[in-house]
Amino acid sequence: MQSNVAHPMKLTVPTETARKLIEEIPHRTCRSAADTNWNASSNGYVPEESTNWLFCWGKTGMGSAVAAREARRVFDAILPISFAEYDAQVDHEYARAHRYLDANR
Repeated sequence: MQSNVAHPMKLTVPTETARKLIEEIPHRTCRSAADTNWNASSNGYVPEESTNWLFCWGKTGMGSAVAAREARRVFDAILPISFAEYDAQVDHEYARAHRYLDANR
């Protein structure tokens, strides 16, 4: 299933707040990967790849249930669609294949 969620999405919080919340996800790999994979623009728009990247963290937490739970909480706090709604519309395998800028293009 492909993504049928409108992209890019406008953050529901300031860009700096979103970044701060992502930095609080309790997984070192997530925090360090955010430098490359979380690409919110200064006007608060997030490309599909960045949304998918955060979604994947919410799905798996890279083996950490705590990190996954926190990523889902952050997703809900910063994006205009809930994690559950996004999960119902976007297949995890699709998100995995489309979570990095310029992936598969």
